[in-house]
Amino acid sequence: MDSTPQQSDFLDLPVELRLVIYEQFLVDHQQVRRKTQPSNAHIRLLYTCRQIAQEAAPVLRRYISLLHERQIQTFLLHAPPSLCTQVEWADVANDGRVFRGGETDQEDKPLSSLHVALDRMTALRRLRVFQCRQGLPINLQNTMSLHRSRRLGLRFERAMFPRNAPALQMYELHISPETRVELFDALSPRALVALRLSGEIVAPPGERNPMPVPALRHLTLHGITGNFFDRHTVDECFPGARLQSFAYALGHRLGFELRNHHLDSLAAVYGNSLRELVLLGCSRLSSTNISRCLESLPVLEYFALHLVTVDELRSNFVLSLPPKLTVFKLQVINAWYAIALKEEERGLCDAIETAVLLREPRYRHVCVCFRTQLMTEDGRRDRWENIARDRGVNLEIGPWESRMMDEI
Repeated sequence: MDSTPQQSDFLDLPVELRLVIYEQFLVDHQQVRRKTQPSNAHIRLLYTCRQIAQEAAPVLRRYISLLHERQIQTFLLHAPPSLCTQVEWADVANDGRVFRGGETDQEDKPLSSLHVALDRMTALRRLRVFQCRQGLPINLQNTMSLHRSRRLGLRFERAMFPRNAPALQMYELHISPETRVELFDALSPRALVALRLSGEIVAPPGERNPMPVPALRHLTLHGITGNFFDRHTVDECFPGARLQSFAYALGHRLGFELRNHHLDSLAAVYGNSLRELVLLGCSRLSSTNISRCLESLPVLEYFALHLVTVDELRSNFVLSLPPKLTVFKLQVINAWYAIALKEEERGLCDAIETAVLLREPRYRHVCVCFRTQLMTEDGRRDRWENIARDRGVNLEIGPWESRMMDEI
C-alpha cells in the first residue's frame, strides 16, 4: 500500500473556500506599503487557468489601480463597458491640474483623462488618491494647443470630477504634505463612511461652513498641513459625524498638531461611540487632558498613543484607561530640547504593571516603549514578560510607532 502523502490541489478545495481565498488575496494586494500605490498585479491570477478566471473575475475586477496617464489611456481604449461597471474600488494617481474656465466657457478642463475613466466606473464606491509621480500626460502638447487662451491651475478634486461626482463611501488621500486640496470642492461627503486626509487641506472657494457628513464613522488625519484644522475643532470640521474610530499622525515636521481643544471635542461629541483612538507624534497634548479624555470614552476598545513630552507629565493617564479597553499601545519619548521626565515616566511604568498587565479582565495586546534605563531597572522588562506569559497577554516591548505610521 502506498503511504506517500497525496499532494492536495487548490482546485480540490470547496468552491466556497476558494472564493474566500480570492477575497483575502485581493485584500492583501490592496494594502498600501511605504506610501506606494498598489499595482494591477492581482489580475495575473486570472491567467492561471480557465476555471480560476471564471471564479475569481467577479472578485478581482471590482478593483483597479491607475498609476499614470498611459494606464489611464489603455483603460479607456480597451476596457469594455461591462468591465468598467464592475469597478467598485479604484486607486488613482491624480495630476490635479486643470485649464481654468475662460470668459465664454466657465467649466474647468482637466489636463489628464482620469476624469473620463472615473466617469465610466458607475459602480465606484471606494476611491484612494495617490501622488502623481509619472510625469506629464503623454498628450500634453496637443492639449496645450487646444487651450492656448486658458491658464493652468490646480483643482485637485475638479481634475477628477469636473461635473458629477459619485456618492463615495470611502475617500482616502495618500498625497504629499505640499499638495493642496480644496476639500469637498467637487465630491459630496454625505455618503462617506470612511475618510482619510493628507496634504494641505483648505476650504473650497466661497464655502464658509463645512459640509455635513452624517454617515461618517472612521476618520484619519495623516500628514496634514495648512491651518484649516488649527482653526476648528474636529466636530466643527465634520458636522453630523458619529465617529467610531479616529486616527491622527503628525507625519510632517511642519504639519498640523493635535491640541487639547481637539481632544476635548472628540471626547465631548463622540464619547459614547468612539471605539478606536490612535494618536501618533503628539507634543501639544497635556497629560491632564489625555486623562480627562480617556475618562469620557466608556466604550473605547483600542488606544494607541505616541507622546512626545516637553515639560509636562503631571497626570498619570494610565490610571484613567477605560474598562473595555483590550488593546493598549504607548510610546513615550522626550523632545530633543527638553529635560527628561524620568520620575513621571517611572510612575507610568508602575501603573502599566498594576493597572494594565495585572488587570482583570486581561488585555489582549499591549505594546510599550520607554527609555532603556527604565526598562532595565529592578528587572522590569523580565518581570513584565513573565507576567504577560503567565496571564496570556500578547506583550511587545520596543518601538512600534513607525510601523503603525505606515499602516494608517
